[in-house]
Amino acid sequence: DRIGQNKFMFYAEEMNHLASQKIRLDAQMRHAVEADQFMLAYQPKIDLTTGKITAMEALIRWQHPEMGLVRPTEFIPIAEKTGFIIKLGAWVLRNACVQAKEWIDDGLSDIRIAVNVSMVQLASETFIEELLTILEETGVEPRNLELEITETAVMEDVEIAARQLQGLRSSGVYISIDDFGTGYSSL
Repeated sequence: DRIGQNKFMFYAEEMNHLASQKIRLDAQMRHAVEADQFMLAYQPKIDLTTGKITAMEALIRWQHPEMGLVRPTEFIPIAEKTGFIIKLGAWVLRNACVQAKEWIDDGLSDIRIAVNVSMVQLASETFIEELLTILEETGVEPRNLELEITETAVMEDVEIAARQLQGLRSSGVYISIDDFGTGYSSL
């Protein structure tokens, strides 16, 4: 909707506060990677027919020194909007693969590590190359990695998503659509 043409808007002090809070959070988030404030929590994925754990989903958490645990819903949208999600996503992939390698070396060779990937990451021209480098450096086989992309993210740019997903799939990495049925499609 265009502003002007006999329209008006009210200023609210809360809007200024929210904007400055997002700017502060963005700056603190960028520092948080170097300060080792991020951590990964793992949630098992279980095959309901066998009861066997098939994958462990890596979930990022931010332990802020003053604010405590910052929810991903508070910082991920900011990271996506600013492009910082590319660096943060690479951190998640690398650390999740390091953990996966430990589990594989401990005898869980069939386990997959599942990592959420933002459309901003997926659309990056260097994403596949960086991902394959991380796999090579950590010694994790592509078959042990599962990338989760939300249905809504895929629908943001179907052409780019399809091209990147095909490239990833041909490398042997598993792809899953997260939150299927909550956006554009339904069963």
